[in-house]
Amino acid sequence: MIDKPDSRDIRTPRFLIMDNTPLSLLGCIKALDWFFEPGCDVMITDLVVAEATRDPGEGRDQRRGVRAYIGEWLESNRDRITILETVEGIRYAREMKLWERAGKPDDLRPSWSDRGERSLLSAVQDLKQAISVVEEIIAVIDDRNCRDAVRAVRADLTMMGTRTFIRWMEEDFGIAEASTAWQTIRLATSNTADEGEEDDPVYITAPRVV
Repeated sequence: MIDKPDSRDIRTPRFLIMDNTPLSLLGCIKALDWFFEPGCDVMITDLVVAEATRDPGEGRDQRRGVRAYIGEWLESNRDRITILETVEGIRYAREMKLWERAGKPDDLRPSWSDRGERSLLSAVQDLKQAISVVEEIIAVIDDRNCRDAVRAVRADLTMMGTRTFIRWMEEDFGIAEASTAWQTIRLATSNTADEGEEDDPVYITAPRVV
């Protein structure tokens, strides 16, 4: 599945996770360690970390077991993961600290529902920053709005959805569990997991260094 470039053209790749969905879906099958299989550095935006581990509130989709697994994975691999700070992530962290100091009153709890567009813009800004310090970015993204924003950046990167990532793990890294992983995820999410876009990459090619 990987198109190997000439040795003179090889760039050092990194994963960038700027959408919570890949963490959530792979968390369902406890397969987050697959991100380390290619030997790439793994970067995650701070707001994605916050979304993946926060309590969604009463009446929301709890999935506490998945959230607990993701939190434990992030903690146990903190030396292998780079957390990218975003403007919106810093703002959210500050609001949460103030809320906790106030005794966590329900009526003053920082809202998550109004983070959407602002968090997306923060993630895209950090994408630009990430590309400035590494040679190749593999952005694992399922959110359709996030994909559109990344395309608008016209950055030198590869985007892939979770389903494509799983296929990659099976075909190029021989992970046997990956052959049935997507079916398991579909069952765990009541068939709501995004199948991905038709233009998801089949090959990942490091572009020529000029």
